[in-house]
Amino acid sequence: MDEDKKYLFSQKIQTMEAFAEFFQAVFAASHPEMTVEIMRSQNVTGLAIIDPARTLSTLVCLDGLYNKYIDGCSLWKVFCEITSACEEYDSHGAGLLDLVEDFELVRRRICFRLMNYGRNKELLETMPCIRWLDLAAVLYIPVAAKDGKGLYLPVDNPLVEKWGVTDTDALFTEAFANTQKIFPGSVRDMEDVFKDYDNAPETGYEDDDGGGRMYIATNSEKFYGAAAVLYDGLLDSFARELGRDLYILPTSINEMTVVSDEEGNDPAGLQNVLRNVNHESTGDKDFLSDNIYRYDRETGCISIV
Repeated sequence: MDEDKKYLFSQKIQTMEAFAEFFQAVFAASHPEMTVEIMRSQNVTGLAIIDPARTLSTLVCLDGLYNKYIDGCSLWKVFCEITSACEEYDSHGAGLLDLVEDFELVRRRICFRLMNYGRNKELLETMPCIRWLDLAAVLYIPVAAKDGKGLYLPVDNPLVEKWGVTDTDALFTEAFANTQKIFPGSVRDMEDVFKDYDNAPETGYEDDDGGGRMYIATNSEKFYGAAAVLYDGLLDSFARELGRDLYILPTSINEMTVVSDEEGNDPAGLQNVLRNVNHESTGDKDFLSDNIYRYDRETGCISIV
């Protein structure tokens, strides 16, 4: 072992949190082609090591390894054990799948997203879903997500059966709460949001058309961020800040475009904008809807225009 490694692995770690963060940093540095995420439940902490060449990630439980470390096992030996676990990973991704089948481990990671109902009727028969307007809310477990891209596992009917969960309404209630904690939402000026992108999408809509400013509702990672319009109080606080009702354009599964109902933002023009964006910029896998919605700040309801 060279001197740098000796120094790195001679550190003294006092907590499980620091232990997990140490190995997250070590594997991120030693495997730059991979994404490394910490996964936590009430009683279990795991390290997800995501290889883009594989469909599923390796997930190593850290609790037992931390106990070994406390009992005298060196950080270097722990590192070697985790490396060995990654090398023994089989092509079926059994490590992650076995853990996902433990409901108590993943229940605080279950999230929801939106998809088009009409285009996915056959798929929706295989998974729990809630109909909302012309969309459907479905469940998934994120493994990693950043800048509109991510690795996730869909929650389908067989998985729910393995969990032994029969109350899907309660499951969605948990997922709604989880999603808002894991992926906080915001409504921001479109220009500010697109500064974060290397290649900002064309909106097909200009202030010169007589309309007002446009905003983007999404989440912190812009991953399945269209669901943010259903976050508790998000649209309400924004509408009251503007003092107007809102039009909502479902431009993709990752975000929705929001404008006020001020004069100049007529529904017909916005409908054309949405259809142009969907036709020219939104891929089939990211398509959400060709309908525009309206948020009424007095009733708190969203309806199709």
